[in-house]
Amino acid sequence: MMNLLFISYLFNGDYNKMQIWFFMVGILAMIPHIASGIDLKTGIDASKRLGLFKTTSFGLRRTVRKDIEYLTYFFLMFLLDCCLNFFIDIPILCIICTIAETIIEVISIRENLCKGQVNNHDPIALMQTIATAYGDDKAQKIFDIIKDKTNESKSITNQ
Repeated sequence: MMNLLFISYLFNGDYNKMQIWFFMVGILAMIPHIASGIDLKTGIDASKRLGLFKTTSFGLRRTVRKDIEYLTYFFLMFLLDCCLNFFIDIPILCIICTIAETIIEVISIRENLCKGQVNNHDPIALMQTIATAYGDDKAQKIFDIIKDKTNESKSITNQ
């Protein structure tokens, strides 16, 4: 079986295969970060659905901190794969780390997609969303218009 870890290529002087191995590990390291970017985008969209149109630096810092942790774990798995090179032919720990981190991001993306979905049949939730999105003064104007329309329809039915 072909050995995929770079140490054996380094010992044999096969620098082209070593570059391919580094390219493969680099792609594995990027996959969770691409998923993290998608998670950030869906999180911003979810906050807009909830009526919070302002993106704070706190959420962005949290995403960066999470990506740094992912890189730390991946680098640890990379070092362990280098040690396991003499027993296992593939960077199995890097692959497992990539899969685990990506699954975490996929779950977070799914939560963001479901967050803040307003049930169209619940008028109270709709009014709360309007009040959150437009502020108290504009929401009060909307409520007054609804109240006036309700009073007009009652007076028409009473006549």
